[in-house]
Amino acid sequence: MAVGPAPQKILVVVPTYNERENVGPLIRELLAMAMGDEMHVWVADDGSPDGTAAAVREAMAAFPGKVDLLERHEKGGRGAAVIAAFKKGLADPRRYDYLFEMDADFSHHPREIGKFLRALKTHDMIIGSRYVPGGGTSDWGVVRAALSWLANKYIAVVAGIPVKDTTSGYRGYRREVLEATDFDRIRIKGYVVHGEMAYQAWINGFRLGEVPIHFHNRRRAASKLTFEEMYMALFNFAALRFRYGFRPRVREVPMELP
Repeated sequence: MAVGPAPQKILVVVPTYNERENVGPLIRELLAMAMGDEMHVWVADDGSPDGTAAAVREAMAAFPGKVDLLERHEKGGRGAAVIAAFKKGLADPRRYDYLFEMDADFSHHPREIGKFLRALKTHDMIIGSRYVPGGGTSDWGVVRAALSWLANKYIAVVAGIPVKDTTSGYRGYRREVLEATDFDRIRIKGYVVHGEMAYQAWINGFRLGEVPIHFHNRRRAASKLTFEEMYMALFNFAALRFRYGFRPRVREVPMELP
């Protein structure tokens, strides 16, 4: 997967809740994709009662130094788990060049990461999009598909973020984007934290982009997005411009990473 002459340091954060059957196969596929790059997988488990943490420890033994477990002992929500993992990743002495987030259940496929890395040569943040040409979904009912599309349209209108799939949880960042993110100001701690993180990146002047992905419906578990989270998100997204500002700051375009 190496995208340049020098190996890149890549961290993939995988938030989990009750993903015992999926997390081991996902880790194996991710590390098989690393090729010449230095890739690490950190699983942020949100207190799963099904033995997800034990499955991750098995992967840690199989891939020494490549896998880590961030174990939370109570369910605090996907957003809180991801934020904790990103904070730890930024403090890690290995200084990762790129940090990713993806689902544990193969709704997001590891083979797409190479496409993200190529796009990150010219962008600061890349979102895996279901709503750009080439993207799509499988096995979604009409109601779920309509709600997702409407939610993203709503966010685009009220927050002004220039992307089509703000709520996608498959995304990659240059480390500079996360270093500039004020995690303590993020109010949405559940599954829809992605919109507020994208808004911070945009208002901070970073270059956002999208690559098409095909979202496959969950293999072995029920969807985790609750109506309460959606309800709270409607109000928080409407307030983003007032909390962070209306216009993106002007930022120097950085040199491409090698």
